[in-house]
Amino acid sequence: MQLQSMERVKAFINNITTISSQDFDLLGSSTNLAVKKKTNLLEQGNVCNNIYFVTKGFFRMFYVDLDGNEINTRFTEEDNFIVDYQSFLTQTPSRYYWQAMQDSEVITFAFKDVQQLYASSSVWQKVGRIIAERVYLQLNERVEMLQFMSPEERYQHLLATRPELFNQISQFQMASYLGIKPESLSRLRKRLLRK
Repeated sequence: MQLQSMERVKAFINNITTISSQDFDLLGSSTNLAVKKKTNLLEQGNVCNNIYFVTKGFFRMFYVDLDGNEINTRFTEEDNFIVDYQSFLTQTPSRYYWQAMQDSEVITFAFKDVQQLYASSSVWQKVGRIIAERVYLQLNERVEMLQFMSPEERYQHLLATRPELFNQISQFQMASYLGIKPESLSRLRKRLLRK
């Protein structure tokens, strides 16, 4: 199992940059972790001490606002890395939760091991930079949707770019991600169906 999982990590990395077996072997220790549905991999107030690679399942990143509402900010499926980079890089408490939306499996890479990788290989520095850029772009996409698109445009954008989400998350979670009330999402969907 561990070997197959690591091959998936290697395939992911080779999709973004070429890595030699020698450089990949520097990755060294990692831990496979089974995560039950509704389990939090990271909780608000805890430091994000690991980067995770999802080998099975689906996760959501969310925070709880001042009114106690869960606000979804990101969804991540298999063969992707998940991390709260601000907490991870600064080793300060996170403001977010990472929660399994179904029974899932991840490979865990500890902060100290990742820092050692960066120190020992320019290829790993590049990999780290590219992963950080991808995470930033995913988070920024939602910020820009909320700032520059109408609710209908946000919905259409999500339908065009992440259609798989419509089968994986509830209407309530989708409304939270789109920055609208669930009843507004219902009206929006009905209106679009009539078009």
